Amino acid sequence: SDDEKTTHIRQWYNAITTADFFKQATALLTSVAVASPALSAASVGVTLHGVPPPVKNNLYKRHRIRIKEVLNNPSYLGQTVTVAGWTRTVRKAGGKLLFLELNDGSCGTSIQCMCEASATEGFEDAKKSGGTGSSFQLTGTLVASPADGQAVELKVTVAKLLGAVYGGDAKGETVGGMLYPMSKKGHTLEHMREHAHLRPRAGLHAAAMRVRHAMAYATHKFFHDHGFLYIHTPIVTCADCEGAGEQFAVTTMLGTDPHVKDVTLPVFEEVEEKKLSKKEQKRLAKNEGKSKVESNKPEETKIPGAVDYTKDFFGRRGNLTVSGQLNVETHACALSDVYTFGPTFRAENSHTSRHLSEFWMIEPEIAFADLEDDINLAEDYLKYCVEYALEMCAEDLEFFENSPFGEVGLRDRLKNVLENPFKRLTYTEAITVLEKAYADGVEFEVKPEWGIDLPSEHERYLCEKVYKKPVVLTNYPKEIKAFYMKLDEDGKTVSAADILVPKIGEIIGGSQREHRKDVLLQRCIEMGIDPKAVWWYIDLRKYGTVPHAGFGLGFERLILFITGLDNIRDVIPFPRWAGNAEF
Repeated sequence: SDDEKTTHIRQWYNAITTADFFKQATALLTSVAVASPALSAASVGVTLHGVPPPVKNNLYKRHRIRIKEVLNNPSYLGQTVTVAGWTRTVRKAGGKLLFLELNDGSCGTSIQCMCEASATEGFEDAKKSGGTGSSFQLTGTLVASPADGQAVELKVTVAKLLGAVYGGDAKGETVGGMLYPMSKKGHTLEHMREHAHLRPRAGLHAAAMRVRHAMAYATHKFFHDHGFLYIHTPIVTCADCEGAGEQFAVTTMLGTDPHVKDVTLPVFEEVEEKKLSKKEQKRLAKNEGKSKVESNKPEETKIPGAVDYTKDFFGRRGNLTVSGQLNVETHACALSDVYTFGPTFRAENSHTSRHLSEFWMIEPEIAFADLEDDINLAEDYLKYCVEYALEMCAEDLEFFENSPFGEVGLRDRLKNVLENPFKRLTYTEAITVLEKAYADGVEFEVKPEWGIDLPSEHERYLCEKVYKKPVVLTNYPKEIKAFYMKLDEDGKTVSAADILVPKIGEIIGGSQREHRKDVLLQRCIEMGIDPKAVWWYIDLRKYGTVPHAGFGLGFERLILFITGLDNIRDVIPFPRWAGNAEF
């Protein structure tokens, strides 16, 4: 009745408005409203003209209500609603009742839907759905549930079977769940990776994808609200940011048919040395003595027998990028504060639980900034992501904490990140701590000594055993860091900073960039990089150079850190690693 609806709405309103979080939000909004105009203006982020329009359903409208909304909104109680999704379980009670546990991915919790032979249109079709994995559109009345563990359930009046499960035989022609890869029994993570096209239906992967979305949204919000511009950097590049050479080549010279035989690549041919006359030799000698402006751009080197990339699509060898940093720096040196967030690739033949061949990187760059500014930005960003996850992904974090594949005490670990400032110390100080631990009997696979690139065991020991919180290491030996990092005054270290977190080790790597042209040129030579290969990057130091800094965060490592999962292959939709590019 209308009176019952009004009572439910009033109870829901009173529960919300008297809750602690509502009171805190009201107080916060009130404090912002009375703050000075200057303070408010400083926190609006990127200044755009006008007010953004609200998102409206002018034309698009769902023909269903998301299960998350049905479960969380008491006003739907007693109402006729339509939901749609995929069955997690199908349970028959005699021949007259059918219970469907339906999930649409909007949240981890499913809704129980009860079908009765005498009251549900489409009951017979629903019985022949094939079980777990079948898809339905269900219409019925939302009622209070008499069963434990669920507040409401759907009493179905119309059941429309959208897609049955054809897993009854190997050909996929018989309805049944015998061969359905994502049956309701428990599955290993490896099994789910082998069926990556279906694993979003598993609760674990669905929760990981919701957290991944939340962290992507939090990233954009954080940088936008701090006044950063989002820059799209190229995926195909001819530069190697790290100088490691572990890049995937991009070429059209192999053709489009993978079955073509005897593919011949163009190569530079041996050129016979032409014999010059004495007159020509004198002329060339005379010209060599004249002053000549040397080009700062790379010159084509024709090595006989080497592949001639001038015949390729780009007229030179192109590669998939390992980082958008060098490109986004060009915009930082004009737009001040920028960031890029996109896919990167590395042809590293690694099979560890921390490496992928295709992964996403978040790389901000800040102009007029030094290393301390960079570290402060990184700590603020990481803490914001943690806070956002704790607030907005509470249900999924609880799921991970209780999952056999998750981490006991996950939320306490994340709260510890928020409640404590990160420990900051130099690389040299960290080595001293590690050397003492080694001398005291702590077993490491790699003996700690100054100059080594710290392995994960050292990083995790520092933040898990010694300081028990995130650690920032600074001023690394120049030999183990990239050419673009600012050389310190001692000439031995660079102004680099890595943030180490429990469970993961390094999650962020950054530095103040070398903005002095002469020093940058020398660092290129020391690291075996031809300055001409990055001529445009060096050009930034010729025309109005400024101190600037930035960092890179591997997005998948962030998701590992937030979810407590162990393998990076489980936090990306379709993982790529050496020997695997399925789907």
